[in-house]
Amino acid sequence: MQQKLSRRGLVMGLALASALGFAHPTTAAEEKPITIAIQYGYAYLPVVVAEQKGFFTKQLEAKGIQARIDIKKISGAPAINDALISGTVDIGAYGLPGMLIAAEKTKTSIKIRGLAALVAGDNGFYVNKPEVKDLKDLTSNDRIAVTSTTGQQGLLVRMAAQKAFGDAKHFDTMMVQLPHPDATSALIGGGTISAYVAPHPYSDVVGADPKIHRLFNFSDYLGQQVTSGLLATTQTFIDDRKDAALAVVAAIDEADSFIKANPKEAADIFLASEKSSLSAQQIQKMLESVKSEWGVQPKGVMTFADFMTTSGLLKSKLEKWQDVFFAPVASGQGS
Repeated sequence: MQQKLSRRGLVMGLALASALGFAHPTTAAEEKPITIAIQYGYAYLPVVVAEQKGFFTKQLEAKGIQARIDIKKISGAPAINDALISGTVDIGAYGLPGMLIAAEKTKTSIKIRGLAALVAGDNGFYVNKPEVKDLKDLTSNDRIAVTSTTGQQGLLVRMAAQKAFGDAKHFDTMMVQLPHPDATSALIGGGTISAYVAPHPYSDVVGADPKIHRLFNFSDYLGQQVTSGLLATTQTFIDDRKDAALAVVAAIDEADSFIKANPKEAADIFLASEKSSLSAQQIQKMLESVKSEWGVQPKGVMTFADFMTTSGLLKSKLEKWQDVFFAPVASGQGS
């Protein structure tokens, strides 16, 4: 009788342990959340899609990882850079110039490098003066709106100036720093701004105004697509959670394919994640027109790095683009 009671007690004990979560030691414990900081804009849509469609969870679970992805939206590259350096976030979104500068500054410390490209988003050079048909038609009284004179748009203007005039600084005194929404309004309003370097979806807004015309797209003018948005992380994160990093890249790659195949649903996801003056139909049309821009492999890294070295924004020459990206992307066909 005592033996039977003992067995019964054992069974009840196991049942209680199971209910409390102490049984089944093979079940993976939930790991520390992975925090990704992104900015606002369509360039970061793959991250939003990967979260909304469960691609992050799917790819993490495929590697036996039980971890939550936390997405934070932070305005401004400097704030994201500070968050990554301080360890507040694990992965941060950058423009290509910002990542190159961060990689050089931290190469002897935390080693920030690219994890995956997001989009090689094109920029258009738009003007509101009908008499301006060429860059050489702009005068010293004209003002060109860019988000930052040392950021992606500002550097594109300098690269165009180098090609047109043999002087990268030709437009330096004419560039004005404005956030994209303000630059859009200023160009359409026809005030002090004569030109604006506009990415999607702002280029879609100004391009629809009959008073504005586009001189060129920079990918055509410079003959090179250039990555405009990417994810970066630190060597510490790679060392500590390599499989999780690989899963994030795989999820972004899956999101890229989803956006290409499902632009209508991707447009709805975008509009649910942030405000836009464009309708769902306009966002869908925009996404359909930029199918070639999505991909985890970076484009134009060396083009920017060489120009930034010549301009003094980078102190040392980058030998190859793979030196500023982690695997598996560094083993791919980037440029």
